[in-house]
Formats: sequence, C-alpha cells, structure tokens
Amino acid sequence: MTDSAHMAADSTHRTLPLGDLLAFGDALRADDTPESLLAEVVETLRRIVGSPAVYARLRDLDSDTLYAVAFAGVDAPLVERLRATPIGPAIYQPLLRPEYRQSSSYLIPAAVLPPDVPDTEAIIPASALLTPLRGRGDRLIGVIVLAWPDQPDLVTVRMVEAIARQAALAVENVRLAERSARLLAKEQLLAELGRAVGATLDLDTILHQTIDRLAAAFGSGLVALLDNQETLMVVAAAPPLDTLIGRQLPLLSGSLAWVVQSGQPFVVDDCRLHAPDMALFGPDIASCIIAPLRSGGRVIGMLSVVSRQAGVFSDEDVDLLEAIAAQVSGPVVSARLYAESQRLAAQVQRRADQLAVLNSIARIVTATLDLRESLPLATEQIQRGFGYPQVDLFLLEEEANELILVASAGRYAPERVGYRQHINLGLVGRAARSGRIVRAEDVAAEADYLGLSERLDIRSELCVPLISNGKTLGVLNIESPERAGLTEEDAAVLETVADMLAGAVENGRLYQRAQQAAALEERNRLARELHDSVSQQLFSMTLTAQAARSQFERNPARVPALLDRLHETATAALAEMRALIFQLRPPALRDQGLVAAIQQHAQHLAHREGLRIELNVIGDERHARGIEQPLFRIVQEALNNIVKHAAARNVHEFNADQVAIRVIDDGKGFDPAARPSGEGRHLGLLSMRERAAELGGSFNVHSRPGAGAEVEVVVPLRGRHGNLERPE
Repeated sequence: MTDSAHMAADSTHRTLPLGDLLAFGDALRADDTPESLLAEVVETLRRIVGSPAVYARLRDLDSDTLYAVAFAGVDAPLVERLRATPIGPAIYQPLLRPEYRQSSSYLIPAAVLPPDVPDTEAIIPASALLTPLRGRGDRLIGVIVLAWPDQPDLVTVRMVEAIARQAALAVENVRLAERSARLLAKEQLLAELGRAVGATLDLDTILHQTIDRLAAAFGSGLVALLDNQETLMVVAAAPPLDTLIGRQLPLLSGSLAWVVQSGQPFVVDDCRLHAPDMALFGPDIASCIIAPLRSGGRVIGMLSVVSRQAGVFSDEDVDLLEAIAAQVSGPVVSARLYAESQRLAAQVQRRADQLAVLNSIARIVTATLDLRESLPLATEQIQRGFGYPQVDLFLLEEEANELILVASAGRYAPERVGYRQHINLGLVGRAARSGRIVRAEDVAAEADYLGLSERLDIRSELCVPLISNGKTLGVLNIESPERAGLTEEDAAVLETVADMLAGAVENGRLYQRAQQAAALEERNRLARELHDSVSQQLFSMTLTAQAARSQFERNPARVPALLDRLHETATAALAEMRALIFQLRPPALRDQGLVAAIQQHAQHLAHREGLRIELNVIGDERHARGIEQPLFRIVQEALNNIVKHAAARNVHEFNADQVAIRVIDDGKGFDPAARPSGEGRHLGLLSMRERAAELGGSFNVHSRPGAGAEVEVVVPLRGRHGNLERPE
C-alpha cells in the first residue's frame, strides 16, 4: 500500500469509527426509495474512500440483470450510457475469479473488464472494486463499483463492505416498506372497488369505477366483454386505450383468443417482439397484461393494462390485475342480468301498452261501419297511443290510381285531408304499388321521397300498406323529424294495425254495398207493390172511366153506378199509396217512437185485412233507442208475410240485456229449409235476416207445414257502441 493509501485509510478510521457505521446504516433505512438511498451511499463512499467515481447497480430478481441506479463523480452523459447498459450474468459472473477476491469484494483490473461496458475506459483508470450488496440470508441484491487507482488495503475494503452491508439492509427495508405500502394500497384499492361495484347494479357505473381504479394503479385500463354472439367488445377504457371503445376485438387467434379460451392471464414484456397481434392497442404500446373476467366457470370478458415501456410489469402487477378482475366479475354479471331483466320487463310493459292501444283501435274500427267516423278516430288513437309525431291514412282509389288522404293526426293540422297523390309518386306510392312495408331511415337519401311543403323537418318515414285478400286498399304513413326515428319494431306493430284498418275498410265498403243493395231491393219491392196494388187499381179506374164515358151516351142510367165504382177504386188506390208511403218512413216512428209506430201499423193492417193482431210490449222501449228503424222494418216485413197467409199474434219483448221480437201466426206454415219454388219467395226472410245481422243480432224461423210459423229476432244491447243508449 502506498503512503497516500495509508493516509486515506487513517483518515477514514478517524472520521468513520464502527459506531458511526451502525448509526449510518440506521439513518439509511429511513430513506424513501432504493435509488435515493444508494445515491447517498455512493456519494459517501466517494468522499470517505477518495475514489474518483462510484456507482451502484441493483439486481432485477426476475432476470438477474444488474441495472445502474446511483452515481457519484460520473459525468451526466456517461450516467445516461450506464443507465441504458444493463449487465447480465454472462458478463459479470466470469469476472468473479478467486485471484481477484478481496475479503468478500473483488478487485478487477481494468484490462480484463468487458470492452462493451461504458465505465471500462471512462471511469476505471487502473482497477475497479466490486463490492456486493447482500441482504438477509446473504441474498445478492446489487453491487457497488468503485474506481480504484491503487491496490487498496484490507481495512478499507472491509470498511466499504460494512457500509455496503448496511446499505443492503436499508435497501431491503425500503423495498419491504414499499412492498407493504403496495400491498396496503392494493388492499385499499380492492376494498374501495368492492364497495363501489357492490353498491350498484348499473353496468356503466361498475365499468367506470373499474377503469378509474385501473388508471390509478397502472396508468391505463381497458374492459372488454363477450356478448351473446361470443364477440369481444371494448365497453370502457382509459387513455391511451380510450380510442378502442366500441371496437370489436379479434378472437380467431393470438393472445386475446388464448386468454378467452384458457381463462389464464397473459403478460407481454415487449409486444413488438413477442406479440405482434397486440399492435391493436397502438403502435407505441410496448408491454401489456391481459387478465380474464371469469364467472361461473366461463370467461365473460377481460381486463387489460398497457405501458409504452418494455418489461415494466411484475408478478405483483399480474396478481393485482387478476384480483381486480375477480372483484368485478360478479358485479358485472349481476348488472348484466339485472339489465336484461329490466329490458325484458320493459319489453313486456311495452307489449302490454301496445296491446292496450291495439285493443282501443280494434274497438274503434268495430264500433261502426261508417268509415268517415271510424278512420279519423283510429288514426288519432294510433298517433296518441304510440306517440308518433305524425300519422296519415291514405285510401286507394283504383279507377284514378290515386291515394287519397282520408285522415291525419299529429304535429300538422289535418287541413290537407282530401289531398290526392298518384300511386307512382313518393314512398307512400311505392308501398301501395309493392304491397310491402317501406322504411326510410333518412328520407333525404330516398330518390322518390315526396315531401309536403309544410313538412320540411321530416327525416324518417314508415309506410305500411293496408292489404285485404291480397289487394292493397291504402297506406298507413308515419313520419318523424329524427333520423332512424322509426324502427323495425314499429313496423311489426303497425303491420298489425294496418291489418285491422284493412278489415275495417273492407267491412265498411261491403256495408256500403249492402246498403246500396238493400236500397235497390227496397225499390224493387215497392215497384212490385205498386204493380200488384196501385197500378192494378189505376188500370181498373181507367177501364171504369172509359166504361162510364161510353155508357154516358148509350145508357146514362148506368153511369152513376160506374162513377161510384170509380170512386171506390180511387179511394182504395189512395189508401194503398198512403200505406206504401207509410212504409218508407212512418211518421209515428219519428214522432211517437217504436211501440206507437208498430201499434199504428198493426191497427191499420187489422182494419184493412180483417185480421186479429195482438201486440204485447214488455220492458222499456228506450233500450232500443238508435235501432228503431231496422226493428220496425223487421216487424213490418214479418206482418206483410203474415197478411198473405192467416190471422196472427205479434209479441214484442224488451229488457235490459236484449231486444227480443217474436211474430207468431196460426197460418198454414211452410218448410224453412225447402228450396223456394217461385221468384221472390223467401226474400222477406232474407231481408229480415240481413237487418238482424247488421244489428249484431240473431234471426230464427220456426215453422212446418200446417202448424203456423214463428219469427224470432234477438238483438243484444250490452257491448254495442254508438248505436244504443241506456235509459236514464
């Protein structure tokens, strides 16, 4: 040892006795991090040993690589080079030769140091003292490198080793404290996350709470869930992964597929080298962890965290991510089940509401056969019941090939009712021509869209054709100011509505034709009556007048008798004409009511035909209010048929549930099932049957030859809308 070395050793002994070494170790254990602690150690060693440069390396427990972390007397450019050049076992283990050993340290000549280590020429002029940092159980945790120009004495080396031992213990204590802090933070994070996600069934809240914890612990985070089609969809993410929200992740092969299939976590230290499929996270992502979300023995999704640095994630990070995944898997499943139950409940409620609206529409279209009354009411119910902004109903006029707006309800006043549009124009025309539903999510993209001038804000349209027996009767048109404001579900519901309206339109038109046919039949009947009675009497009057004129010249004495006969015939013809006029619209029916009209008609027939007619009324005739005319016609037709046969009794019954009419005669009777033998036979029965059917009632005839006949008509009162009124 040189004189200068002896002097340095003596100075060290004087300034740093053994007691101070122990106190120095205690002080080091209170530092914050291993890096800051070793920075103070290397600075102290450089000062007390007199080394030109000192630095420390810590061992990576996973790879056994030594990383430079603390420096004293080293220039800044060289510090960066040392930080960027880790030393692996293949480099430092061959240097630890027995001939270089000094106590537990090694004095390595500069000539044998590896040439690719930056400190070989820059800071090691003669030799380097490598002093190990050993913790409890003699476990190597790092090394201190001192540039040594001369051969050190053993006392100095052991002093450096003593400081290194104290520093190693302090580093371990700091690491233990850091690990304890990390464990405590982990427990706190998991506890807070458990409370947050366990207190709600809202999936979005659970996802946001999870992402917040991942971002706090790892600086990033992503949650992806498997849907019913086994598609992995990103549902929540924190920067730099937030651009992936809503994106479908590939599951055909690669790391994600392996995690989903195996249910095991996956760690990538360098995505660019070992997992090129992870480029989906972004080109600047270097490392990542993927942990599966498992519930009930199956994978329901995954969590992932990433970093732009390679190899930054440890086993502790993997354990933490798995613990977070285990913490949120159950709440995610519960939230999804709850959301599904809510969706099903809302669907059931929506179906119930739809059925209620459909029931209301059905009641409206079946309450009356008058389309002018039912179609506007039904259109208004569709608009209000389903909440559509605008509803229009068009009917097709085949002769003109035009669609006529017959009802409108919604945002726009129905002033345009009566508006005509050719079947070759617009989306409505397309639906009418094709007989298919037309749904336009954006009318601006439809070349044949024909918008009305006052409806410039319309964005979507749904046209549902009204079809009956394969024939298009009209179009139900729905409009909305929102793009894609009308869905396939709307189309399905409105298709049912359109079927109802088509049935109502068809029935209404059939009723109109039946009314026209009935009017024609009534005119034909009156023509027959005029021909059989009045016309014959008028013809007889003509013959009598001609006879009186001829007898006036030949035999004037016979003229008064002929004039008397002419007067009688004219009187009979007048009575017959009045009877026919009475049948068209009995004044008593309008002025006095149904019972009085029937009574008057019965008395007239009894007087004219010499019949005995008995009328019995049970109940209150106000129960028949609104249907007096067809009931009177049924009785009238029954009595007219009886007049041609024999005396009769007429029984009329009214009660709170129904109107019952029975007309019984004691005539010669007939076989109701027999085929009519003459033209016009049984037409009266057919007319009465049709009138009863129009009232929603029943018509029955009981008769057999030689045993008279009974006609029975029963018309229900309850459940009828708009036609009957209950008495007050």
